[in-house]
Amino acid sequence: MTEIEKFSADVKRIVKHDRADHGGSYDGLRAAQKAAELFSSYNKELAGLPESIADYWLHTYVEPSADADNEPSEEHVEWLASALAFLAGDERECVGFSAADWRTLCDLVNYEAEDLPIDVLSDLMTILVNRKAL
Repeated sequence: MTEIEKFSADVKRIVKHDRADHGGSYDGLRAAQKAAELFSSYNKELAGLPESIADYWLHTYVEPSADADNEPSEEHVEWLASALAFLAGDERECVGFSAADWRTLCDLVNYEAEDLPIDVLSDLMTILVNRKAL
């Protein structure tokens, strides 16, 4: 099982436990916030970048969802898993990002650049250049 697959499975467990822990009363936003926290915990060494990406995900995809009771949706979990691949420097797994997402990811990386390990920054910048986000 890859780290991306493990992350996706962990998010599914978050959803399952949210339902069970609250007597069947599911709150999609609460579960999505826990998924965002999990995402950030996978990348603690990357300063504030994971948290910024998770916040972007919540505000751009989850909060405005017309189906908030079913968040995080499979599509939105896949987006976050792709962001995890991006942070790991795995360009092959970076799927599902719009042009606006790439621009925002570039802005977030630039903002956090001085606090990132140089090898990670180099990998992220290479992906951003390849995706024409710079």
